[in-house]
Amino acid sequence: MKNAILLLLLSATCFTACKRQVVPADDVELGKDYFPLSIGHYVEYDVDSFLYNDFQKSIDTFHFELKDVVESEFTDNSGRKSFIINRYKRQDATYPWKENLTYYATETPFNIEVVEDNLRFIKMVFPVKVNTKWDGNIYLPATLSTELKWLSGWEYKYVNINEPYNTGFLNFDNTVTINHVDFVVGDSLDVNNYSERTYSRERYAKNVGLISREVVYWDYQSETTKYRKGFVIIYRAKNHN
Repeated sequence: MKNAILLLLLSATCFTACKRQVVPADDVELGKDYFPLSIGHYVEYDVDSFLYNDFQKSIDTFHFELKDVVESEFTDNSGRKSFIINRYKRQDATYPWKENLTYYATETPFNIEVVEDNLRFIKMVFPVKVNTKWDGNIYLPATLSTELKWLSGWEYKYVNINEPYNTGFLNFDNTVTINHVDFVVGDSLDVNNYSERTYSRERYAKNVGLISREVVYWDYQSETTKYRKGFVIIYRAKNHN
C-alpha cells in the first residue's frame, strides 16, 4: 500500500514538472531596449570638452557635435553577431559631418560589450535592476599604461531606473543611470598638496541608447606645475531616429 502511494506521488510530481512552462529569456523584461542595435539607428550629441593644460596653466575649451550611427553587422571572432558603429564629428550644424572613428558593439544574452580603440568594456548587464554592480572594465589589460591607469578600480552600478530625464535638448520618459566611478584624493582647494579626481557616469533611454555622458579626470601636482592636468567631457543627446 505504501509503495502504491509513493508511486502515485512520484507520478503526480512528474506530471507537474512536465507541465511546467519555462519562459524564454527573450520574453522577460531584461532591459535590452536601453541599448538598441539596429542598422540605421543614430544619436546626435552636443559635446563640451575642457582640457586642463598644466604646461600653459590654462583651460582649453572645445564645443562640437558627434553622431553615432549603427552602420552594419558582422560576426566577431567568437561567432557572435556584432554591429559596426561609426562616429561622425562636426563643429556645428553649419559644417558637414566627417568620419571620426569606428567602434563596435556586441549584444549577448547577459550583457552589452563595446570595443573602442581596441579596449573592451561591458557597458550593460542583463537584467537591468537597481543596485546591480559589475566590473565593466574587466577586459582591460592587467597592466595598464600610464595613460590608462585612471580606468582601473571602476565598479559599474545601475541607479535611477525607469526615471525621466532631460538633456537640455530632449525629454526622455524612461531612462537608467549607470555610475562608473566617483574617486577623490586630497582636497582640490588645497594648492599645497596633491589632489586627484576621477568621475564617470552614463545615462541610457529606452529605444534610444546613450543620451548623456560625463567623464572627469585630472590630477594636481603641488610640487611641480602647481596646476591640474586632465580633462572633462560632457555628452548630451540632441537628436535621434
